[in-house]
Amino acid sequence: MEHKPFVDQMFARVDALDAEGFAACFTERGSFQFANHPVVTGRTAIRDFIAGFFAGIGGIRHQFDNAWSLGDRAFCNGFVTYVRKDGSELTVPWATISRFEDGKLAEYLAYVDASKLFAP
Repeated sequence: MEHKPFVDQMFARVDALDAEGFAACFTERGSFQFANHPVVTGRTAIRDFIAGFFAGIGGIRHQFDNAWSLGDRAFCNGFVTYVRKDGSELTVPWATISRFEDGKLAEYLAYVDASKLFAP
């Protein structure tokens, strides 16, 4: 199954800082792990986690290099640019692994080093 259209829509929601829209991409009991943060489980918890993250940044935009689908999995990578509240930017590579159930994310792992995003 080709998952790129779904992934494109999900990343558009992320880049729009739409926490509700991002959470809607998950199954009710889906799980999300961002960078080195603990796994967040459940649509409401995912929405709350990502809304908190979005509140700490001024903007975000993703650039895709590759996207592959294999059965119920999707694998993507590229570069993400975070815009800090002061307008400065941080661009770093990212990669994701997604597992789908019934057309929604059941598991989403986002690998990115955002440690310098909030560094003094």
